[in-house]
Amino acid sequence: MVDLLSKKIRGFRDILPDESQKFLFLEEKIHNICPLFNTKQIRIPALESLNLFKRSIGESSDIVTKEMYSFKDKNDEIVCMIPEGTASSMRLAFENNLIYDRGIKKNRFYYYTPMFRHERPQKGRYRQFTQFGVEFMGDESIHEDIDLLLMSRMFFEEIELDGLKLNINSLGLAEDRNKYSQELQSYFNNYPESFTDQQMNTIKNNPLRILDSKDQQLTEIINGAPNISSYINKESLKKFDDMVQILDDLHIDYVINNKLVRGLDYYNDLVFEWKTDQLGTQDAICAGGRYDNLSTVIGNEAIPAVGFAMGIDRVVELLDYQNTDLVVGLSVISSSKSDMSKISTLLRNTDNKFTLIQMDTGKSLTKQIKSAVKSNCDILVIVGSEEISNNILTIKDLRSDRDDRTISFDDFSKFIEEY
Repeated sequence: MVDLLSKKIRGFRDILPDESQKFLFLEEKIHNICPLFNTKQIRIPALESLNLFKRSIGESSDIVTKEMYSFKDKNDEIVCMIPEGTASSMRLAFENNLIYDRGIKKNRFYYYTPMFRHERPQKGRYRQFTQFGVEFMGDESIHEDIDLLLMSRMFFEEIELDGLKLNINSLGLAEDRNKYSQELQSYFNNYPESFTDQQMNTIKNNPLRILDSKDQQLTEIINGAPNISSYINKESLKKFDDMVQILDDLHIDYVINNKLVRGLDYYNDLVFEWKTDQLGTQDAICAGGRYDNLSTVIGNEAIPAVGFAMGIDRVVELLDYQNTDLVVGLSVISSSKSDMSKISTLLRNTDNKFTLIQMDTGKSLTKQIKSAVKSNCDILVIVGSEEISNNILTIKDLRSDRDDRTISFDDFSKFIEEY
């Protein structure tokens, strides 16, 4: 190991080429699926005003109190690295008149971007992480909620990720949640010896967050807590029942989880998580719900909205992926120093996707073939003086015993397409 000037900061990580291929694979799937749901890409800035998240997420939330990367910039403005994307997306939509301009406008957005939280690093949790988020704004219909669930399910099907369970619940309206919070406070206060000082502070400020605790010592207490369904208004219960019926009609498996409440203050009605049992305590890889009240906080206008966020780093850990891109080696046997560049340019001038690896021209053909095998090339394109004179390429198949063959330069694109 060399004596480095500096090493990476704790909680941050280097993503090497093999793993990066998985990120690229997922990103391509995302860009292909989102247009099928009329969802357009937005790109949100990495820095926002701290006030945006303090007001929207909740000043007592763990994100705001413990996990924000915030600082004062050279203009004495307090800014932060974005810890989540929903508040930024809502700010962007208002500021650019995408969801309100003398009336509500419907729009669907998605983003794929780095986020930052100063959390304790562990499996599936990093201080810089990549998030795929989707926000449907301007429509209160339950069909928006269903379409969002269908999009997330389609993504998991496309990447062939199995073993996930869809957990759903309803939080009702803000007043329902407030009544339930008071009931939870009374219930948890019966067990003062079971909670830490920090947990007691959470119970005082937002007791719903205790329901999401991963503390094994609290499991029995949490399981015995009152269910939120007893405090939800009739209209919200009807909406939830209608959604459940649609999921049944679509043969989508789900679990109604009355303890699922989500940790942010802006949710109402539907909340959901796609869960896995393969990542330890970090079991949710996609989570979201309806947040009709956030728009009033950010833009002072009531805009119904529903969305989700997906942790791409966690998906990568679960993904069984093998890169199937064709790998082409190029061996140029020539005394001209420019021939390698000329032939490489000709081969790259094709619409087909493949990896081109140039062999060392200073080595013999035998050693170049060995290098191509070691580099996991599928084929080796050999170009010597005879090939250059006749505008042909010799193709050596490195995955089979097939005899070498020759094709014209002009046929290379078709050959790659049909390979």
